[in-house]
Amino acid sequence: MRKTVCIALICFATLLGGSRANAKPEFLETLTKAYSANKEVSERSCANCHVSDSDYAMNSYGKLVAHELVASSTKELTPEVLHKIEPLDADGDGVSNIDEIKAGTNPADPKSGGKPGVTPAPPSASETPAPPRKKSLIPKNAFHPAIVHFPIALFITGLFLDFLGMRRKDKTLLLAGWYNLVLGAISTLASIGSGLWAMFRMRLPFAGLIFQHLILALIGTVIMWLMVALRVHRHEKIDLKLRIIYYVLAVAGLVLISYSAHLGGAFVYGE
Repeated sequence: MRKTVCIALICFATLLGGSRANAKPEFLETLTKAYSANKEVSERSCANCHVSDSDYAMNSYGKLVAHELVASSTKELTPEVLHKIEPLDADGDGVSNIDEIKAGTNPADPKSGGKPGVTPAPPSASETPAPPRKKSLIPKNAFHPAIVHFPIALFITGLFLDFLGMRRKDKTLLLAGWYNLVLGAISTLASIGSGLWAMFRMRLPFAGLIFQHLILALIGTVIMWLMVALRVHRHEKIDLKLRIIYYVLAVAGLVLISYSAHLGGAFVYGE
């Protein structure tokens, strides 16, 4: 009974850690820290630079930030970059960006804090925002950024427990490693499924970084399931040849999954 409880707690801790492993964009953190005295900036979250929390097209303020990053020859958003665009007027309503931020209004919205008598220039056809869509409970990314952490965390934890169990000859740790490996392999199906769904919803092409990310993830998934097939037998019943194959697959799977995760992060946040 005690061993069962121990295994359950280990698996639960792994799942909890995986669910919290969602990365926070550095740009948003820099922005909120630079204007920490203005709670409206924090409340707008991603909508400071994007059309909304669900539409990640750049708004007028976000475009100014992006332009200044190019002009400064950097990919890292710093307070200095933000200070350079403070005197500018992103939404063309006659009030500078910094004055709108201090007043708690939105520097990307001409209807928010505009100067009386100033009529903003109408956006060009390419800048005209798309009509608002009906809000969905499922985001465009189909929860893929959250789901993808489960197979990574479970696989790594499973390998660690497996190795530790072998060194200590502890059957409880070996069994916990097995459960983590099986759950990790199962969760890869949800991860790949959500990724394909996100690609379809966001109309991403099967090319470039995304294609590499998908192929490596698929190969990593196959490796994990091969390890599950080998690990059906207890370790003490696996001969030396199969044991070597098992650990070669483990190293290959770890490298592939790690690099696939890197490519996914590079696609979202840049190199």
